[in-house]
Amino acid sequence: MIDYQRQQHPHQPYAPQPPYAHPYQQPYQPQPHPQPPAVPEPVGDIRRVLSAGIDGAITIFAGFGLAHQLADDKTVGVFWGYVAACFFGVSFVHHVLGAVLFRTTVGKLLLMTRVVREADAGRPRFWQTVRRWLLGLTWLPLQPLWSLFGAEGELYEDACGLRNVRSKDLR
Repeated sequence: MIDYQRQQHPHQPYAPQPPYAHPYQQPYQPQPHPQPPAVPEPVGDIRRVLSAGIDGAITIFAGFGLAHQLADDKTVGVFWGYVAACFFGVSFVHHVLGAVLFRTTVGKLLLMTRVVREADAGRPRFWQTVRRWLLGLTWLPLQPLWSLFGAEGELYEDACGLRNVRSKDLR
């Protein structure tokens, strides 16, 4: 015998029906909050010093070469003015614009390092790199003076929120 009270009619308005799901759609699962990217460890002192040396040599040679081209038959005083302007111009383009656009300079590229923000490993900001460039211009010439006064002469820690990291650690 058929029990009509237990059997529900498919067109009955209050009959329980399964929720509609697209055949390719997965059921909703809440996603965990995204974690900030891990900032890689900074490179060692040797890579940092070597890349600074390569970048410094490029800046000096390119600055003198450009000044020689611009001030070909000028007096000695004008020539040295051109040398100073070219040195600072090449240094700015190489260290600031190179770091902002490409996250590296030529010396860092040869040693496979990149410049990243210390907070989130993102691309360095323009004013951070300008402060870092100015700090580097003042820090390097003052190192012999600091060593005369008994300071340890430690490699400077970047106070501008930027860090040099290995390229392979960013992948």
